[in-house]
Amino acid sequence: MRIGIIGAGNIGGNLARLLAGAGHRVAVSFSRDPAALARLAEQLGATATTPAAAARDAEVIVLAVPWGVVDEALAAAGGAAGLAGRLVLDTTNQFERRDGALAVLDLGGVSASAYNARKAPRARWVKVFNTLTAGFQASSAGRTGPDRVVMFYAIDEAIDEATDATTDAATNDTVERLVNDAGFDPVRTGTFARDEVGHQEPKGDLYGEEFHHDGALELVAKLRGTPPSGRGRP
Repeated sequence: MRIGIIGAGNIGGNLARLLAGAGHRVAVSFSRDPAALARLAEQLGATATTPAAAARDAEVIVLAVPWGVVDEALAAAGGAAGLAGRLVLDTTNQFERRDGALAVLDLGGVSASAYNARKAPRARWVKVFNTLTAGFQASSAGRTGPDRVVMFYAIDEAIDEATDATTDAATNDTVERLVNDAGFDPVRTGTFARDEVGHQEPKGDLYGEEFHHDGALELVAKLRGTPPSGRGRP
């Protein structure tokens, strides 16, 4: 598939490496240093380009930037109009720098996933690749058998409401294929409702921990429909 990654940092760069290694055509973009972006792309087997071109030419767009520049990145990728109808994988988390340390933002009872989806409401949003650090993703990708690591994902409920079952199934299949190709076991937490996707966001019980398939399915079933505990990793 053609994958356009908006963001060339740790998460975006690692995903570019994993997906390019699985045979996908990957473009990376959104860097303050074009020369460094070109070097990174060459190292990863990807193509360096602009956010607008990455989004325009991709079958799947990956948003992999710090929370504070999400608006800038989305605008550079074409804004709400340019992203309409496109599949966007959101890897971001709602962190801000406060007193020299990272803090989790209070979004007023809305999941971070839904908060971003409102910025391009006609895109098809999926939350994925956000629960584990880039370093752990890099070191754990590709395990097999019972040790294979789970990658949680959620699909925007607006997709379920505004599209037919065939489109929703195709979205689910695409996400699961890419998670598998990156070297992980996909497990869906649900929709962008806070009592579903919120469990895979910072301070949720699924965030920042290593899970394996059967245990993950059991815990997701237990948590779904309950508010996030706030006791998970920040």
